[in-house]
Amino acid sequence: MDTAREASDTIAERMRALDAVPDGRSDTVVATTTVPAIPSGLPGVTETVDTMTNRIYAVVGTIRTVHDDVDAADPSTADLLHAIIDDLEKEAWLLKSENGTA
Repeated sequence: MDTAREASDTIAERMRALDAVPDGRSDTVVATTTVPAIPSGLPGVTETVDTMTNRIYAVVGTIRTVHDDVDAADPSTADLLHAIIDDLEKEAWLLKSENGTA
């Protein structure tokens, strides 16, 4: 998904601009993610769309959780987060519409 890839690049670039070092190692990501694991097995199309949509909303939820704290410390970064939330929610809505549930 291009939206997620672009958002991760944007956040990583912002972190570097603030002299922070993003830790994108797979073991760190797995240990700290708030995104639910993907179920095993061979899902159908509807289940796949629902799984993807639910994971996008999980990411949005995490961003919303930190947004206010970030806004208090760095409004410019909070603006980036808000734009990412908007983009991800749009992607989720488009995916949900594939199942006729948008």
